[in-house]
Amino acid sequence: MVELQKTKATPKETMTCAVCGGRTEDRLIKYMQDYKGREVIIENVPAEVCTQCGERFIRGDVAEKIQQIVWNRPATPRSKKVPVYEFADVA
Repeated sequence: MVELQKTKATPKETMTCAVCGGRTEDRLIKYMQDYKGREVIIENVPAEVCTQCGERFIRGDVAEKIQQIVWNRPATPRSKKVPVYEFADVA
């Protein structure tokens, strides 16, 4: 799961969105992934985000670096506690 972060890189239109045909711009996003039962959050990931529909695109070289972080689990400078809900229990 990828979440748009409020901070962003210098806006610059870069490509046409493959989902809606809108324009994208360079931004920094928060990337979240569940790997082997462990949530991993990587902040300030460079991505192209559609200004129309919000779809996010991560370049291949960036995705490879993310993979290495997730797989190799380097020491983290900080961690967060995240509440977890079971949908059926709260809906």
